[in-house]
Amino acid sequence: MWCESGVMKPLFCCCAAVFLLVGSPAWAEQEASELREEYDKIYQYEPETEIPVESDVFEPPLTFSSPFGTITLYGQFNLAYQSFDDGETTTDGIVDNGNWNSRLGFLVYKPIGDITLRARFESGLTQRNSALVTQNDTPDWSDWRRTLLRWFEVAADTPYGTLSAGQGSSASDGTAGLDDSFTFHAGATDSSDGFGSLLFRDAAGNLTNVSVGGVNNSFDGARRFRLRYDTPAYHGFTLASSYGVNVLTSGDDNDYYDVAIRWLDEIGDVSVRSALGYQWIDNPNGANAERVAGSVTAVHTPTGLNFSFSGGQQIDGASYYWLRAGWRFDVIEAGTTSVSADYYDGSDFLTDGAKSENYGLYLVQTIDAASLDLYAGWRRFAYSDRSATSYQDADGFLVGCRFAF
Repeated sequence: MWCESGVMKPLFCCCAAVFLLVGSPAWAEQEASELREEYDKIYQYEPETEIPVESDVFEPPLTFSSPFGTITLYGQFNLAYQSFDDGETTTDGIVDNGNWNSRLGFLVYKPIGDITLRARFESGLTQRNSALVTQNDTPDWSDWRRTLLRWFEVAADTPYGTLSAGQGSSASDGTAGLDDSFTFHAGATDSSDGFGSLLFRDAAGNLTNVSVGGVNNSFDGARRFRLRYDTPAYHGFTLASSYGVNVLTSGDDNDYYDVAIRWLDEIGDVSVRSALGYQWIDNPNGANAERVAGSVTAVHTPTGLNFSFSGGQQIDGASYYWLRAGWRFDVIEAGTTSVSADYYDGSDFLTDGAKSENYGLYLVQTIDAASLDLYAGWRRFAYSDRSATSYQDADGFLVGCRFAF
């Protein structure tokens, strides 16, 4: 059993036991707008666990009553033009934006006394994902695989917290990616979802086996088939723990244990959200892995100026930190304009002494009346190590349109 040895494993067990002793207010019957607010409190508006409708425009016809409870249908289409200049050639085309991919889903909730039962199903729509494109291969639009399943869970919100089971976010999912710049679809924390499978070239122009995603990582949690428990909020703090397995990828026999703490509050005119997650990956066929990652994002409400920081490390392995500064402002009546710049610094990916860097500029224009985001992002990637190989810098561009409903 995983609680029988080690230091962090017993800590996970103890935390899970303590979490069960804390109480919380229950959900009550809500209108659609209140559902959005409550969902935001639970999942804390993280790119990987986003609320059903992120736009300021929320269409009431998508929420209706049934004998099974209140049903909300939601989804988004997020197509982008992707261009990657590796120093010798340019790989480009229309793709699904992996930073925030196209998906369809529905959420069912039904209050019963002081308990609310929930169910959620959600799937991505296509394998033509920006994260899967390489210089040598572009997936088909029509290719659908089980790895596109994002959510298939049931949950119960009680006075003592939330218990959820099935495919969905592990406890640490999203802890490394908090970002209130609202430019993450133009460029997320490490952009491995934007350009992850594309390869660096050496000085002679040859493709290497070093990919963007292999040397840029935020060590964030993931969605698993898991059992998860979230405590009620107490002075802005929530705790979560989960145990999960990967049922969508064959050959993955690992057990995934996660714990996380989140905090959100307002300090004067500044809204702050923060999170810290720990992952224990128990590999029965090889070495285990431990990861710690966290992030904080702050917004000065009167001006829209915002700042985000993320950092993490694989114990006895690679580490990184990431900074982003942004500004959200209203210059046209159509909707908010969001701009940001960021910098990522990674160490010891693939080999000791290796250095990863990327930085970029991003712009998002929201069109409220159409529930639409128009965006553009540029990012430069650099990598070096202690070998004799010299790697060329690469430039990535994403220009796209996201429609949410």
